[in-house]
Amino acid sequence: MNHRTAFLHHLNKRTAIAAAIVVLTGPSWAQSVLPEVVITATRRTENIQKVPIAVTSISADDLQERGITDILSLDKAVPGLKIANAGNDPTPILRGAGVAGTTDIAVPFYVDGIYRPRSGQGLASYLDLEQVDVLRGPQGTLFGRNTYGGLISLVTKRPSTKALDFGAAVTFGDYNEKKLEGFLNVPLGQDLAMRVSASSEKRDPYVQNIFNSAAGLKDADSTYARAQLLWMPSKTFSANLTVTTWHDTANGNADYQYKCLGIPVNAVTKKLDGITGFIDPRCGTRAGWEGGRSQAGSVDSGAASALAISDPYKIAFDFKPQRDIKEDSVSVKLQGEVVNHSVTFSAAQFKYRELRLTDSDLSQLPALVAGQLINSRASSAEVTINSLATGPLKYTLGAYLYDDSAAGGNNSAFLWGYTYTTPQKPAWASWLYQGNGGTRSTALYGQASYALTDKLTAAVGLRNSEDKRKSYTLNVISSTRGNDLPSYGGSPTVNNGKDKHTDWRASLAYQLNKDTMLFASGSTGYIAGSVQAVSQKLLDPQTNESYELGFKTTLLDGRLKLNGSLFQANYDGLTTTVFVATGAAGTILAQQVPGGSTQAHGLELEARWAATDKINLTLGLAANRSTFKRFNVGNTLGPAGSDFIAPNGQGWFIMDGKKTAYSPDLTLNVGASYYIGLGSAGSVTPSAFIYYSSSYRTTAAPFFFSEQKAYTTLDLSLMWASRDNKYSVRGFVNNATDQVVMTSGSVFSKGRAMADYSLPRHYGVRAAYNF
Repeated sequence: MNHRTAFLHHLNKRTAIAAAIVVLTGPSWAQSVLPEVVITATRRTENIQKVPIAVTSISADDLQERGITDILSLDKAVPGLKIANAGNDPTPILRGAGVAGTTDIAVPFYVDGIYRPRSGQGLASYLDLEQVDVLRGPQGTLFGRNTYGGLISLVTKRPSTKALDFGAAVTFGDYNEKKLEGFLNVPLGQDLAMRVSASSEKRDPYVQNIFNSAAGLKDADSTYARAQLLWMPSKTFSANLTVTTWHDTANGNADYQYKCLGIPVNAVTKKLDGITGFIDPRCGTRAGWEGGRSQAGSVDSGAASALAISDPYKIAFDFKPQRDIKEDSVSVKLQGEVVNHSVTFSAAQFKYRELRLTDSDLSQLPALVAGQLINSRASSAEVTINSLATGPLKYTLGAYLYDDSAAGGNNSAFLWGYTYTTPQKPAWASWLYQGNGGTRSTALYGQASYALTDKLTAAVGLRNSEDKRKSYTLNVISSTRGNDLPSYGGSPTVNNGKDKHTDWRASLAYQLNKDTMLFASGSTGYIAGSVQAVSQKLLDPQTNESYELGFKTTLLDGRLKLNGSLFQANYDGLTTTVFVATGAAGTILAQQVPGGSTQAHGLELEARWAATDKINLTLGLAANRSTFKRFNVGNTLGPAGSDFIAPNGQGWFIMDGKKTAYSPDLTLNVGASYYIGLGSAGSVTPSAFIYYSSSYRTTAAPFFFSEQKAYTTLDLSLMWASRDNKYSVRGFVNNATDQVVMTSGSVFSKGRAMADYSLPRHYGVRAAYNF
């Protein structure tokens, strides 16, 4: 079935719904001209239609209208973006960046310009936002570190000295959802203001544990607060202090994937086979067949614990999972004008701790638990200088520092415990270890644009980075049974390494007329490699060389905005698997080394159309082809024909020329909203959002069980707003068609095929005042 046929097949199943809602979603505008969208993607406040970069900007109203409350649902509004998710690790994948082999996040998160290095930090901060901007392609000549394949930028609402303002919202939904949100803006004088924003959310698990009802997954139990103090003594100077805290104590989403699908085995050989086999629905053992954990029991003995449950949203194990995430941060931003230049200084510190622990045998039997303990303390500082003088030349200069390399500042411990006698109090293994280290990254950057004519503008940028990394391990010195976590110590050997790299950007922008801009650009991105113990150097970096052709146009007297781009990205130096013979016996060991590469190219389109003063339509399309140029993937599930090499019984898949994971050939979102005025009674706006994705794989290896087939989801909402827009009530149904979508796949020990799934159908109502 080709992609067009597959799309029509899925869409036709919902013909009645689609006909009723047209093709819907978008903000509830009651006007015929689209509002101007302003971003700071080039460190300047500019109309998005004038910025020669592919950017998707989502306003606070859009986020509410589309039901986007965290990073996990952002991809349905951003063409070409996929969010892989397992455990507490949402991984953005954009234009093929992030599919494999990077030592840091390929598409990182920023909050008010502050880089966040841990993927778990992307689960918070979606409160009281001005907008979310997604920039595609390398952005290193203007942003902080590791903008390798793009970035996701959250921009919060700032304090205002104009007037006292406050708002609140409450959400009730199925799964016993209760969510409170609020903000308070207080002027403290003509030049001083404070804004406090906070939220609290509780929700029962989406994933039901049929053995231990208290041990379900994908629940919610979190609090988040942000306090800002703004001092603005003049029109040309401001200082903003921000303090945030976030605490999440839900059961969470397991350590990695939560769902055991079964054991992939060959029907003839009874051996593990993830390519030509079938799924034997068990996680325990079966006599004569390979795979399965003995701690989960035996199918032959009739143990129910040994079987896999087919329902993707049901599990059955005894141990109650633990998730305890705590983040505290403080940042300051100073902005002023000096001699026709704008100078901005920002500095930040944050402390992040994450504990996640789950049932490792995945059964009702008390046996094993596993997880991670992560600590990160980091600081950053940045100075940028922007020219303000009128004329053909505009430029930005900057210096950047990031550091999480202080002693104890960055560590991650693998946890493994035995719960045979006391299921909720593990006895920790004696062989555990903690990885320690960190990075000190500095950079100098600059970018300048020059108007060659009144229509043609050229821009160039350079960035010189230096990364110093260190790493060492500590062994467990205390593994006492009980709630206390293992202690680590010893006299480690510290490995150090550093690397320098220069990235560039060049672009041309041609203003065809007042409404249409054409642009072309080339740029590079960089992530430093990991420390090599023997040579005390960094391994080769991961690099990205990207090219783009695009256009931005405003049509129909401002009622239609249509933007598009063609791109090609080449990713090199990705870590890949090799097997090396060691020792006199020639034992084969797997190692991760640089040398892999991928290539992505495609087309992206975005459109917003105010069809009438009541009907607003949106469209986003991404046609993408991402393939491995050269890449090896370690294999633990048996032979795979000519693409499999097996020295001494070990082996890997040769993926050269094959599609990468999380790379659907086509994604499409379409929708509309319809504004119905009720006079003094306010207005009602029904809206909907359809998202289609062609098939893709969720593992780098070509395992049959990791294939996500093409799917279509539908989100619906109906919002009433008062005439002054102060009060609103919004009813919603997300994933109304109850599609089961695999967000991650993997293989656990003993050949267990694992998966993670997005949320099922979810409905609720949100009532808000001035929010």
